[in-house]
Amino acid sequence: ANYRARDAPNIIDMDGMVEAVRGGEDVILDARGTTFQDGHMDGAVNVPYRSIVTKADLLKFRSREELSMVFDERGVDVMSDQRILLTCGSGVSVCHLFLALAECGRDNENTLVYDGSWTEWGADSDTPKVLPE
Repeated sequence: ANYRARDAPNIIDMDGMVEAVRGGEDVILDARGTTFQDGHMDGAVNVPYRSIVTKADLLKFRSREELSMVFDERGVDVMSDQRILLTCGSGVSVCHLFLALAECGRDNENTLVYDGSWTEWGADSDTPKVLPE
């Protein structure tokens, strides 16, 4: 068998995120908890990981109806064709947002994961950010 490497689908790099943040046309969701208030991408909407899982079992998603409410409460139209870009602290919990959107019925063709997340973004002095004063 021959192995052929290919680019991972649904991934966006830092250059793409910088363009998206400056363009302001995409939805950016950040899965971090309280560290979101310590700094985030301009225009990012906070959807903490804990808001999409049950309180009794942090490894179990809430129901589809509850997940839809979480996104609705934050002004996110899950069924929109608009690109939704996902970020978190280190590129791990962002994957849960990707799955939660799919669970709500979103066709994730226009959903992209920024796996560099805040670890990469926050460390770069040239990236646009909102920081506490």
